[in-house]
Amino acid sequence: MITGLLAAGVLALAPGATSNAREAPPEQAETAMPDLAAHVAPELGHFAVTNWVLSGPGEMAVLHFTVETGRALGGEGVRTIWRDAADGAFFGELTRVLDSDTGEVVQHWYAAARGEWSVTRQTVRFEPDGHGSAFSGEDGYGAFDARTRTTYNADGSYGWTIERRYPGTDWFLIDRGEAVPLAE
Repeated sequence: MITGLLAAGVLALAPGATSNAREAPPEQAETAMPDLAAHVAPELGHFAVTNWVLSGPGEMAVLHFTVETGRALGGEGVRTIWRDAADGAFFGELTRVLDSDTGEVVQHWYAAARGEWSVTRQTVRFEPDGHGSAFSGEDGYGAFDARTRTTYNADGSYGWTIERRYPGTDWFLIDRGEAVPLAE
């Protein structure tokens, strides 16, 4: 369950997947989608991550990772590689691209423990201090709504929260993370 929730959490804040993003024809250049990497520039680099993930009712597991984030897919997207901080084992990969037709961020997450890809599409609000999104999904507990918020800090770190609600429930936190830059 932790890995599943982490995958969902990481998706709020995965190569090989095909993107709908494409270069705008010259006559449409003024209305082309903005560069995703420019919007998430504070997330590019090498970070130590502490991640609190819902592991049961009222229980949070604390996980530690190193993440490396950079441009991908010919500059059209952003790729993050997640590794276990203790032993460097590959944990997963997140690749994000902007869909120029819908304006949504399409996220592909590869969970190494399960050997599975998952995909979400999110409407993202970019702001000077971060970004937020909303999306819907379904898991073993049923259909849910989710919302995310990533905030950039003046010291070069960033943090995120992911909340969910199922029909008949209030919003509750499923994932919170803090990323601190690592010296290269």
